Amino acid sequence: MKYPWLFLLLVGCMLLVLYAAAQRVIQVIDSPTQTQTMEQPATTQTVAVTQQTATAGDQRPSATAAFSPTAAIPPPASATVVPTTFSPTPIQRTPTPTESAAVQSYIAYRVKEGETLADIAARSGSDAALIRTYNRIDGEVHAQQPLIIPQINPAGASIASQSIIVQRGSSQEAISLTLDAGASAAPTTAMLDALAARNVHITFFLSGDWIVKNPDLTRRIVADGHEIGNHSVSHPDFRLISDEQIGAELDGMADALYAVAGVRPAPYMRPPFGSYDERVLKVIIAHGYLPIFWTLDSLDSFGEVKSADYLFDRLTNTLSADKRTGAILLAHCGNQTTADALPRILDRFAQLGVTVTTLSKVL
Repeated sequence: MKYPWLFLLLVGCMLLVLYAAAQRVIQVIDSPTQTQTMEQPATTQTVAVTQQTATAGDQRPSATAAFSPTAAIPPPASATVVPTTFSPTPIQRTPTPTESAAVQSYIAYRVKEGETLADIAARSGSDAALIRTYNRIDGEVHAQQPLIIPQINPAGASIASQSIIVQRGSSQEAISLTLDAGASAAPTTAMLDALAARNVHITFFLSGDWIVKNPDLTRRIVADGHEIGNHSVSHPDFRLISDEQIGAELDGMADALYAVAGVRPAPYMRPPFGSYDERVLKVIIAHGYLPIFWTLDSLDSFGEVKSADYLFDRLTNTLSADKRTGAILLAHCGNQTTADALPRILDRFAQLGVTVTTLSKVL
């Protein structure tokens, strides 16, 4: 061979070409496996995140669902729902000194001629001292006196509860002026001033809503020595709500009064609007309250606005002397003309020799 070096050069070039071609084939063969290996984790991760987001989305409540109130248990078909607007922070009910963990139930009873507390206690499954304290009785009971009896042993009772609604006291020495909570509290301070100036104590029927809105006035009513009766929480017509709702209204007012003033209401309850039926009376009594109506309505919250002269005349001149003593008079602590007339009303009764006092002194 004339040029051996040229042959070697050509062989070398061919080997280089063959090597490059072989490397290209190897890269093409390995390429799909490498791509799958690199992309698979990313694909799996993406799917996992997508599924997690979708699951979380299914579980996350919408804004509407998150703030939707729990559906209330519907009342009986015959009942019309009257919303209770007062929702005090629940507090544990603390028994009053007149109560005991042994008290099982309550009944209402009118005293008969010749009966004593000891007799009544023995036949009602109660205790004479407990009845006296619970009803705020100073001495012995008298005929026709209405009582709420806390029963310790109801199974041993021989007397049944009576559906009582009190319209008049049995005392022949006094009248009871009762003031119900009104829409406004503005006139109440003037009323309390007039009562304090004459050392007169009366009974207020307050609602839970009124108490929460007027804590200072509520505390003053208690501090001045007045009685406070139960007038519900939100002032619904008790005939139109269920037994359970009535109970909530009664308990809610008592809890509101205790939270604000540290006392429980007297064992008296005035149904809102003076509306009641047999069922309502039984529920009120079963909760430990004596249902209270009135002998004479001042009409200060009924119809057109009454003048102070009208209210003075109605409350002091409507009833004859024999019907006046023991009477329960109704007016409202939210009425300005009642506040204007109150000093004259109190002074007139004093001139007539009629004592104005609380329900517990008149019943």
